[in-house]
Parts: sequence; C-alpha cells; structure tokens
Amino acid sequence: MKPSEEKPAIIALPKARRHTYYFLNYADEFKSVYLDTEIDMSEVKRRRDKLKLSGHRISYIVFLIEAISRVIRLYPEANSSVKHGMIPQMAVYHRIAAKFTLDKTMDGRRFVMSGIIPDSDQMPLEGMQKMIEYYRDTEADEITEFANVRKLQSMPLWLGRWIYRLAMGNLSRRAKLQGTFTITSLGHRPIQAFYPIISNTLCFGVGAIEDKPVVMAGQIAIRPMMKLSLAFDHRAIDGALAADILTEVKKVLEFASESDEASTQGEEVTPVGAST
Repeated sequence: MKPSEEKPAIIALPKARRHTYYFLNYADEFKSVYLDTEIDMSEVKRRRDKLKLSGHRISYIVFLIEAISRVIRLYPEANSSVKHGMIPQMAVYHRIAAKFTLDKTMDGRRFVMSGIIPDSDQMPLEGMQKMIEYYRDTEADEITEFANVRKLQSMPLWLGRWIYRLAMGNLSRRAKLQGTFTITSLGHRPIQAFYPIISNTLCFGVGAIEDKPVVMAGQIAIRPMMKLSLAFDHRAIDGALAADILTEVKKVLEFASESDEASTQGEEVTPVGAST
C-alpha cells in the first residue's frame, strides 16, 4: 500500500485538549460581535521602564488588565453574564475578576489554560504580576487551582461535557470559573490582530506591539502600536457601549496618570462623553 493510501490514525481526543473542547462547545451559546482599535503603547512602555528601574518587572498584560479593570468600574452593566434558556437570566457582578490565558504542557502536548485574578480593579500591579508568574512558572499538574480541570480532563467525554455545562450554567459559579472579563494574547508572536471566542460578556484579544509610522500633529512619527480587539456578547450589551469601553481602555493606556505607577487605586478616569 502506498503511503498516500494509508489510513489515518484515529485516536481518542487527548486529555490535554478536552477542556478546550468543552469550552468551545459551550461557547456556541454566546453571540459575539467584534471591534478593534490601535493603541499607542508609548506611555505603557514609559511606565514599564520606570518600574523596571525600581526593581519591578511588570508584563504588558498586567498593564492591560489594570486599564480594563478600571474602565469596567465605570460601566458596571458590562460586568455581567447572560444565561440562555426558556427563561433567560442575567447576572450583574459587584466584583471584577480578570481571566487570562497561558500556554501549558501536559503529556507532551501544548494546551491553553486560564488563571483568575480576583478583584483585579483593586490589586496593585506587582500583585497581579506575581499571580501570573505563579501560573506561568508552575507545572500544570502542580497548580492547585487546576485540580478540577485535571479531574474534568480525566472523565469520559460525555460526562466531562455534561459537568462543564452544568457548572457554567450557574451564573454565580461562572464568574468564579471564567472571571467577569477575559484577556488573551498572542503578542509574543508577530500576530497583529486576534479575535477570540468568548465565554463571558467582554473578551479582549491582544496583538503584538510593533513600531509603526503614525501621523501626530501633522507630522509622521514612529510609535509602538498594538492592536486590541474586543469580542462582546451582544445579548448583554450593545455595540455603542462596547465601543465606549474599548475607547476608554485606549484612553487609559495612552494617557495614564503619573501618579498611577504601581496601583489601580488612583483617581478615576472620566467616561467617554462625560464633561471634564
């Protein structure tokens, strides 16, 4: 038999892929719409370099979580989640929790896992950085917070899928499992735009930071630009509100206050359209 005529190897879905499989099946329920904008990251780079000089190494994703969390405080109706069913329900959460994604390895296979930063609108940059480093640097089978995921991956597919949907169907539990917004990045690769699949009302996709020519005050300048996308659940909010949120995140990142070097607890930003 010629190699081209050989039958493919049919195997059970690897355990490392099962959590993603359950997530994607459940994500069909969400009705996503996508927006994007370009952000001048000069101010973030300045803050990052200044903190580095004082001994604090902060990743870009932490600055993004800080900015998004601050903005969501201004738009509490977006800190919500919708449950599909005969009688649809909606939860509006009083606390903000950031879900971030990262690559891990299990049984020699790469897979995507997520960590949760509770009260991300109140946690200092250094605290968020330590949490991300914990998830990043610890082996997947040693992370306590992944214990339930490991159990889910070990179950028969039909049972794991049922349990996943049951857990996500509880709106209170959903926030603990998925956060109240998600940020996911491919910025470590030369990917300019990333439009993620959502599991809550707001999900931000982060592209690479690249030096690009931009026009400023009629002059061409080279700036570190980054594409930030927003996928939002149209069942929960409308496009106008989503556009306001993305615009406000851009504003916070590009015009961060000098007094906000190490904490999200500084003065509030002003919502889009409000008088200053």
